[in-house]
Amino acid sequence: MRAKQFITENIDGLGDHKKNFMDMFKKFLPIAMKDIGLKSLPEMKFETHIGDVDQPTFGKYVNGSHVLHVALMNRHPNDILRTVAHELVHYKQDTENELHDGSGETGSPHENQAHAIAGVVMRHFNKQYPEYLSSKPITD
Repeated sequence: MRAKQFITENIDGLGDHKKNFMDMFKKFLPIAMKDIGLKSLPEMKFETHIGDVDQPTFGKYVNGSHVLHVALMNRHPNDILRTVAHELVHYKQDTENELHDGSGETGSPHENQAHAIAGVVMRHFNKQYPEYLSSKPITD
């Protein structure tokens, strides 16, 4: 799926009060795909909050399902985008059959790689679009 098609199908439903985030996401996704080396995208579910019994989280990728979840409410848009980048790295790891049961553990090589690459993606995005650093958090 191409970035523009994904944005149209998944982000437009967020509502007018999140227009700034939509604009950011449209610019962010091609940068993330290039930096991570993605040719396709997983299903992305944007939610108010994510319930996880194992560990509190703002995002998660479900191994083998090609679905990632990202929490939106009361977060700065750049923080949300960083979470998306992190989970997209896990998606790529999954598509390359690298993930296993312990891959999501704190300090694991797969988790550390996702943190590192997400940081690079955000540095590239923020350098190209520094105006978004002054965005307001997404709230109800």
